[in-house]
Amino acid sequence: MNKSNGLDPLAPVLRVAAILFVLIGVALMISPQVLAADTASFKLVVRWLGVAIAAYGTGVAIAAPAPVKHWPVFLTGFLATPFVILFTLPALIAGHVSAGFGWGAVVVAVAWLIPTGLLLLKIAESPPGDTAPAPVADDLALDKYRIQDGRTLQELSSESPVLLVLLRHLGCTFCRETLADVAAQRREIEATGARIVFVHMGEDEQTRYLFERYRIDDIPRISDPDAGLYRALGLERASLFQVYGPSMWRYAVQSILLDGHGMGQIVGDRFQMPGTFLIHNGSVISGFRHKRISDHPDYISIVGCLVQGEDIQY
Repeated sequence: MNKSNGLDPLAPVLRVAAILFVLIGVALMISPQVLAADTASFKLVVRWLGVAIAAYGTGVAIAAPAPVKHWPVFLTGFLATPFVILFTLPALIAGHVSAGFGWGAVVVAVAWLIPTGLLLLKIAESPPGDTAPAPVADDLALDKYRIQDGRTLQELSSESPVLLVLLRHLGCTFCRETLADVAAQRREIEATGARIVFVHMGEDEQTRYLFERYRIDDIPRISDPDAGLYRALGLERASLFQVYGPSMWRYAVQSILLDGHGMGQIVGDRFQMPGTFLIHNGSVISGFRHKRISDHPDYISIVGCLVQGEDIQY
């Protein structure tokens, strides 16, 4: 379990809730009349409801030790709980459900929203898995990474400053925005003496078509499927909110539909955050780390220190 996310205190609550769900489900399967059902068909529905509740309780019990890994279980329950309340209250008022069972179900449902809501909020604000943000490595090991013609990133950065653009997975619409932005600013960037190099997490043959689409297939690129260079440069993995949060929807619609970038197959880690760095003689001079996957770095400012003789904070 990822203790760094502060989820340990909720594990006992989740286990107790799982036992409660299983008991309620079994009770409904054995004695559907606790709902004051009047017809045989309604009793059958109640028994099936009991099966569903007991099955969900079993899922919660399995997921409780590692809620981050099994977050869809809790999201499903969180989304279903309001419907349980909405369907139970009218049945309670109409007399189809006994008062004791009906109000008990409502109280349990409302109570379940609290731990699952807290759990999902913490999960959404935390990167998936146990990967922690890393500082820029003292030794970037740039000689490990090669462009298509075999030259290493260390060699390139010794010849001239390199604007290293580390991309999100190549199916991401915001990755495609980045390619379009760099293509549009390429002449100004290269006028400063910087050489552009892309880094992606796919295999080169697999991703060539996308660079051809934006007419930048002649720009050197590095395949880094293990995201080692991303980690060396201290780039974080995104949280669920950063990737799927409501604040991203508007930007995604703009990019996918209005700007025509579309989306594609996920190639790489969908939670890996991108970034852009100016590297010279094996050292990082300036750069930009994305706080949102929809951010647009100011590439001209990043390479501006080559003209102005200044360092940029990143």
